[in-house]
Amino acid sequence: MEALTAVHDGDDANIGTAILMRFTDSNRELDLEIRKLIVVMSGLFRDQNAPPTPMGYLGATCSLLDAAAASDPQAPAHVLDAHLTILSIVIPEVPAAFLINNLRQVFDSLARPLRSSSPSTDCLEVKCIAQLFIAVAKVVNNWSVVSKLYSSFLSLAFLDGLKVRSQLCLCLPDVLRSFQGTPLFAPATKQITDLLNKYPPLVDCDENASASVRSQQAKALGSLNVVKVSLSLLSADDRTAVLIHFKTLLELKQILVTAPIIDGLYRLCLDPSAYVSPELLLDLVLSLCLFVTQDKMCIPVTTAGFLSIGLTRVYSFNRKICEINLPIVFDALKVILEDPNASYIPDPVHAFRCLIHACIDESLVKEGVGRVVMNASMGDGIKSEPTIIENLCATIESLLYSKPNIQCPLSYRMFTFSFWAPAFEVVSTMFEKLGPYSSFLMRSTLKTLADMQKLPDTEFHFKQVKVKRLLEKLVQKYGLDAIMAFIPQELKNLLVETNAKASKPVEVISHVLGATAVRSESSNNRMHVKALGPWKNSKWKRDGQGKGLRDRLARSRAKREMTNRMLGAAVMAKELKI
Repeated sequence: MEALTAVHDGDDANIGTAILMRFTDSNRELDLEIRKLIVVMSGLFRDQNAPPTPMGYLGATCSLLDAAAASDPQAPAHVLDAHLTILSIVIPEVPAAFLINNLRQVFDSLARPLRSSSPSTDCLEVKCIAQLFIAVAKVVNNWSVVSKLYSSFLSLAFLDGLKVRSQLCLCLPDVLRSFQGTPLFAPATKQITDLLNKYPPLVDCDENASASVRSQQAKALGSLNVVKVSLSLLSADDRTAVLIHFKTLLELKQILVTAPIIDGLYRLCLDPSAYVSPELLLDLVLSLCLFVTQDKMCIPVTTAGFLSIGLTRVYSFNRKICEINLPIVFDALKVILEDPNASYIPDPVHAFRCLIHACIDESLVKEGVGRVVMNASMGDGIKSEPTIIENLCATIESLLYSKPNIQCPLSYRMFTFSFWAPAFEVVSTMFEKLGPYSSFLMRSTLKTLADMQKLPDTEFHFKQVKVKRLLEKLVQKYGLDAIMAFIPQELKNLLVETNAKASKPVEVISHVLGATAVRSESSNNRMHVKALGPWKNSKWKRDGQGKGLRDRLARSRAKREMTNRMLGAAVMAKELKI
């Protein structure tokens, strides 16, 4: 490269010595290569009688990097990594004025490996370029100084290498933060938003499309990835323009386009300092709900998270418009929870919980209770439309409707069971939120829970854990009388037993001990008969030897019974939080 233009000599401290002290592992190729480069550069400084300043190391490292790239385009990764590691340490120590005078030369040295077929292992080139912008941000007063280099920096989003694109998305927010409060910020953010108009997604692009069409679509997706990581840092006007554009793009119903949009919206809502119009945000939430409930295509990973945090943020600005649209969002979350292909989506149960706790208030609950009481007093007369809270309760109750048919394939039943487990968590959260009003608003759910007790234990293997624990919680919290009226007659004994467990912890343990003993005795009797095998009716069984065997088996059985009793009592005590 051309000789770097010096501004001043600066500090004479030898940064090379500090680097040598930092990389001392003789078993690592990277450390050995870094030490080799420092030794070579130190020799050059001595020969030229030049001070070993950060500026000197910057110029020498860039020259060696250019020479290495020219002599061997496929240089080993550890050689490239060594040069870039040194630059990543040196650049923050170089005076900004020196960097401004040599910005293009340093940038070209860093960008050259990225455009080759073998960038560094961790794409340190991108990090070093970001460091350049951050170092000069506070002293550059004219956008023209960095505009072309910044455009080249953003164009890294269109390269083939996934690592390069990912590293750009990691470094770009830091660059924008360094531009805030400077003349560089507005044109930098404007250039990002312009990418959406410059590279719009194509409506018809599939695997059979031409190379040029696929290339244009790749640039469109690269632009979306750049925008999504920058959304919360854009100016208010640019952010609003992007969100309006996002709503249009959601109508394309292309999963590759929808996924980065939802990810960007989720990131935006996580930043409390970034203002978004609640009406516009709600519009995007409802558009996504439509995408989920009607099209039922592949659901992006952050969908449930955005629906939850997005609507919660709308609630903080405008409670009324949030409450009106809660049933729509609940229906979308239900689709996500029920989708057997969406198991990779992080916990839609958590999204349900957040909305239940954040967006359902006392006035909403009392409105629903008032309607239930009024309709009950009207008998068979014309009833009013369901309230918001009743619609929400109906959606949550419907989570339990996927009851398994005993004749259906085992694979389907196992899916239903795996779906029921998180459904119980949502139902339990709603009961806790409604408190004593549950008997008014969740009476159908109570009946459904009780009906589940009819299913055979062999087919509904976690019934004892899930259904009974939830019923025990309800009885303990609200009392037996509050829910007894809504339970089928054949299951009254179950509730009485559950009430005894919830209200008498000591008796619970005794009951479990007894029940465990019966189960253990029955089980061990079967084991005993099986162990005797063909001799169970023989004379040998009744003689002295048989009696000795029975005694030993009885002692073994008693020991197992005691162990099972203790374990059973401990489990039940834990479930009831004794």
